[in-house]
Amino acid sequence: MRLIHLVFAVAVVGLVLTLSRDPIGRVFVIVFCTGLGEIVIGLASVMALFQTLGAFGEAKGVPAHCEALAATTMVLTLATALMSAWLFVGVWLVVTLV
Repeated sequence: MRLIHLVFAVAVVGLVLTLSRDPIGRVFVIVFCTGLGEIVIGLASVMALFQTLGAFGEAKGVPAHCEALAATTMVLTLATALMSAWLFVGVWLVVTLV
């Protein structure tokens, strides 16, 4: 890590701590982090879903198709659960801390 990265990280932490002092800033920080987390989880889930669908298209034989179908089901289930949990935590934080 270079010195400029450390300076940027300290500036971001200082900005977040400054915003967190009043209730409106606290809500902004929580909503921003929740939204950013939803975008990251959603993007990773879509990329994993494309991989599993590609494996489904490349499968040869019934066992390979069953494995690809199970992987696709697992990705969809896990992505839905993670995104719902992250959204629930964000809403819970807004209700609790403000």
